[in-house]
Amino acid sequence: MAGRQGHPERLNAWTRRGYPGRDLGDALPQVCSVGGWDATRPQDWGLKEHCNEGVKIAYLARGTLRLTLDGDRYDIQEGQMFVVRPWQLHAFGAPHVDPSQIVWVLFDIGVRRPHDEWLWPDWLAWPERDQARLTELLSKNEQPWYTASRDVARSFMDIADVVATDDIERGETKLRLLISMMLLQFKNQLEDQKPALDQSLAASRRTVDIFLQRLLHALDDNWTLENMAAECNLSRTQFSKHCISLTNMTPSRYLQSVRLQAARAMLTTSDARSVTEVAFDCGFSSSQYFATCFRRQFGASPSSIREAQI
Repeated sequence: MAGRQGHPERLNAWTRRGYPGRDLGDALPQVCSVGGWDATRPQDWGLKEHCNEGVKIAYLARGTLRLTLDGDRYDIQEGQMFVVRPWQLHAFGAPHVDPSQIVWVLFDIGVRRPHDEWLWPDWLAWPERDQARLTELLSKNEQPWYTASRDVARSFMDIADVVATDDIERGETKLRLLISMMLLQFKNQLEDQKPALDQSLAASRRTVDIFLQRLLHALDDNWTLENMAAECNLSRTQFSKHCISLTNMTPSRYLQSVRLQAARAMLTTSDARSVTEVAFDCGFSSSQYFATCFRRQFGASPSSIREAQI
């Protein structure tokens, strides 16, 4: 039934790493999920904002789909496809999912950040120059959606048909060929469209920029210069250089500033948390140290800000 237990009417997928569907086992290395859903009625579920473990390339065969990508909303239409990279926050539904059929392939190509090196599966058997070109077209161009060519659309539907057989042993070779063909056709389509490539999209500076923007959602983590740099897969020197360039502050100063701004916002609302709870929630290990930093930054104590709201 539509929406029962939060699942679409029909899900056919071969997966690994906890994604819903049938376990791939050793088949299709570096594919996290391949398959699709087919919902003929409105669904009472939707996927909240999240990041994938790989690059998702998907095709909407029927219906419409609301895609939220890095805060921007797109209404994907029948016959269109979209690409989501591992560092892109995205969600499906508005908030629920309309009747639709979607087919996807989610690849783990070893990247989590814009500047990481893309490593396509060996079974693609493409020349390195072609793999490098596909990587360039997808990493230095973040157009969210495309109208699928006839060839790309046909390959996606052939992929869906193989997965629907539920026979991984007999279907793996077919899927390797079909996925390789779909990627080749998509690469050719992109070449024909001649997208403008932006080198900065695949630069380490952008990795740091994304990290700093999302730091607000992880303020209570025990951040140090070492683990912030490690999170961005950069040396401390590289990370610090980019942070100063982006914020005009050292990493430690920027972290403290973001924590204090978040604390002030919490204290100036009707939130029932105490000053001490706010301090800990924003990553300060001591309420006394928090109060000292707060007064230095804003010229008033945290308790006076809280009392003004009561």
